[in-house]
Amino acid sequence: MCIPAIGAAIAGSSVASMGASAAAGVSAAAFGAFTSVAGLGLSYYQQAQAQQVQQAQFNYQVAATQQQNNLAYQNAQRQAFYEREAQAIKHQGDVRAQQAQMLAYNQNVFNSSEAVNRVYTAEQMKLKEARDKAAFKSQEIYAKSIGSLGRVLSTGATGQSVGLLAMDTQRQAGIAAAQQSASLRSATDQYGVNVSMAQLKQESDNNMALSRVSAPVQAPRFAPEPTGIGTNLGLGIPSYRWA
Repeated sequence: MCIPAIGAAIAGSSVASMGASAAAGVSAAAFGAFTSVAGLGLSYYQQAQAQQVQQAQFNYQVAATQQQNNLAYQNAQRQAFYEREAQAIKHQGDVRAQQAQMLAYNQNVFNSSEAVNRVYTAEQMKLKEARDKAAFKSQEIYAKSIGSLGRVLSTGATGQSVGLLAMDTQRQAGIAAAQQSASLRSATDQYGVNVSMAQLKQESDNNMALSRVSAPVQAPRFAPEPTGIGTNLGLGIPSYRWA
């Protein structure tokens, strides 16, 4: 090969080498730009993913808080209802017990009144018997006195002795009548004592029975309706079952 051809070949080789270097430089620059863009996209993607995770966590916390608030509110409503129901049941029991005590008291008053009436009737009969007996005895004393006086007068005796005998007959009749009156007064006094004792016993029994009666039962005062966030169960006030 001649010198001009060799030179041309060298020159061509240099140009080719320079072209390859330039191409390599362009490719490196393009790869760098692509890598930069890809990295930037990856960063945006990671940020978006992180934001989504944070949003999901926030939504979960909000939902969990709402669920906890709702559960707490419902539990408070149930607890309030159970307490009101217990108050209502106790109130019904207290009312029934007070009514039973009042019925027992009324029955005791009736029984004690009947007992007093029986005592009064029995004492009235005793007093009537005493009065009848006294009346018969008085008639008997009067009849004996008349008979004794008739016998004295029938003897035909005169003088002071007859007067003394007549006076003695009247004196004995008076003593017997006084004894009979005293017996009747004693029976009357005993009647008053027995009736008074029966009445005092009635009052004592009634007072004792009344002491066992409780005061009228007051309706319970329920606590206010609980407040909260969530579902209102609408439990309200428990119903009374008196039957």
